[in-house]
Amino acid sequence: MLHKKTPEVQMKKVDKNIYQYGKYSFQVKMMVAGHRVSQVFDFIEEARTWRDLQRAGSSLDVDEKRIFEARAKKRESRTYTVKQALERYEKEVTPAKKGSAVELTRINKAKKSTLASKSFYMVTPKDVLGFMDEIGGSDNNKRKYASLISHLYKIAITRWSKSVENPVSGKIELPSNGKPRDRRLNGNEAEDLLKNLSGEAKNIFVFAIETAMRRGEILALEWKDIDLKVPSVTLNDTKNGEIRSVPLSKAAIKVLKLRKQGIGAKKVFDITERKLRSDWDAAKIAANIPDIRLHDLRHEAASRLFEKGLNVMEAASVTGHKTLSMLKRYTHLNPSDIAKKLG
Repeated sequence: MLHKKTPEVQMKKVDKNIYQYGKYSFQVKMMVAGHRVSQVFDFIEEARTWRDLQRAGSSLDVDEKRIFEARAKKRESRTYTVKQALERYEKEVTPAKKGSAVELTRINKAKKSTLASKSFYMVTPKDVLGFMDEIGGSDNNKRKYASLISHLYKIAITRWSKSVENPVSGKIELPSNGKPRDRRLNGNEAEDLLKNLSGEAKNIFVFAIETAMRRGEILALEWKDIDLKVPSVTLNDTKNGEIRSVPLSKAAIKVLKLRKQGIGAKKVFDITERKLRSDWDAAKIAANIPDIRLHDLRHEAASRLFEKGLNVMEAASVTGHKTLSMLKRYTHLNPSDIAKKLG
């Protein structure tokens, strides 16, 4: 059987010592001090800059070296845009982050902004403020986009050795994170929601309140992570990157034992995030509790830990919070319960 030979990517010379192959790759090939050197870049401007700096470094004439370096820096400052920096960032930095999917969404929106077309070397604090206004949304949303730009420049300075100043850090006042939510289940709301939930969504509702686990942690939970002898759950992939062991209450164990009927599956809970959200939205509408969110169950769970008598260290070991201030944001104690303790 004959196989067609895969055609090789044709390289074409686009500038002195620079060749393009594929759609986005530019390779510099040249002799420096008797040695052949080469480097591949995503943008031709970067290739030209690197080429000129190599030529400058091999020059014995100090004045010629200065001319090459100045010319290279001038070219890059004029042609290297924020969009190009964002494209490099999304390839090299974003994939290693926990929230890579969310950050990619922000990067794609940022690449369509007015700021994206500006020279990366010429961005001012005023430009960033204009960028936040263009992005719009809540103060918390604007803060997240400004933080993205700030980290972009931090990476450019520390990792890419770019001679730029961060136009965000220490230059502008970032919008606040917004007032932390303090929503808890009140009165008969828990019962009303349970009446309108069924199947996996109902199981997850009970499990979330009993364990203070995040929605993503619960959906990713596998049977191998559970030890009913201890009893506890080991979370190997948490938001802060640290392994966490969560003790299981009798109510949580009961949920797991109900689920064991379907233990053939790898995952403990057989439901997608989209289906869970859909079932939750339907239940809160049916229960006439439109302002409750899935994430509020974590607030509820953290508060209940203290109401059950756990101390700060014990509660933090369950929730995974590193500091008291972080735990405090998720803890909203019932004043009437505190009043009863005071006598």
